[in-house]
Amino acid sequence: MGEMKSAFERALERAEKLGKLSPEEIKESKEKEFIPIGRALVEQYLGHGYGHILEEDMARYSGEGKDIVVKAALSRLVEAIDMGSGETTERAIGGILALKEEGEIGQIAGQIRSLFEEYKQAEKDRYEKEKGEVERRELELLRQLGISGSAIGEINLEASETWKEICGALYSEFDQRLNQLKEQLLRIVS
Repeated sequence: MGEMKSAFERALERAEKLGKLSPEEIKESKEKEFIPIGRALVEQYLGHGYGHILEEDMARYSGEGKDIVVKAALSRLVEAIDMGSGETTERAIGGILALKEEGEIGQIAGQIRSLFEEYKQAEKDRYEKEKGEVERRELELLRQLGISGSAIGEINLEASETWKEICGALYSEFDQRLNQLKEQLLRIVS
């Protein structure tokens, strides 16, 4: 029976050792718990766009947990900034500004907003510049397919492959610039 007690004592000692987590393990555990919360709060916020609700949701947490939730939320908000969605980007910027003091973040937010305006203007200018050429190419393609005369109505240039290629190149150019600004934001909020 003494042997069994000895084995039992050894098992208790091992269990006790396992119960003590290192600081790194504690940090990992907290991150596993709080990162999904921060990301989920941002998903809700992106759906409704009310910054004060996001701030109220964040106020529910305190200490190290709050720091992790806010950091995860800020990271997700930066990820949400996208050339393809001006509305989501505007909400993401609003969320970042609601959670973090403005300063340098405000400057970068202004640069992102300016970049979107520049992109809209560049797309409009490119459309006006390329409209005649794209229309001519589309009409030629239709003629090659044997479609001509009254069978051709107004050509939807935005649906043409040529226009999609032009927009793709323009988008790529502006998206690179946006990614640089997002990297700056991530360095600040992290």
